[in-house]
Amino acid sequence: MEATSVGFAPVGGRIVKRDAPARKPAADRQGGAGELTRRKLEALPPEIGALLVLIGILGLLLPGPVGSPFVIAGGVALWPRAFGKVDDWFERRFPRAHRGGMRQIERYLADMEKRYPGTISRPSSGG
Repeated sequence: MEATSVGFAPVGGRIVKRDAPARKPAADRQGGAGELTRRKLEALPPEIGALLVLIGILGLLLPGPVGSPFVIAGGVALWPRAFGKVDDWFERRFPRAHRGGMRQIERYLADMEKRYPGTISRPSSGG
């Protein structure tokens, strides 16, 4: 049985009460994609990590894409233990921005792999 919450919706010019499915927590909606992206970032070569940090710094200085996701992604690639904690904090403190940043990083990594096959090492499936 799915949990529901009570909501209100306009119907025919009047507002009526309706039952709506409850929203899943942010971590459930993401479906573990954040963890998969983090493992991909940890497996990146150091050169790509440095490139991500550079893109992030430029993104913070210049108008356009937000640079903080790239700084964090590059940090996770270069120093997984320290920046993994920063990533966890950012995810807890700013979940919406974190999801958007992770989508941006995923697109960047997919584009890089498409343009330059083999530049991004695959994360190991074991522990």
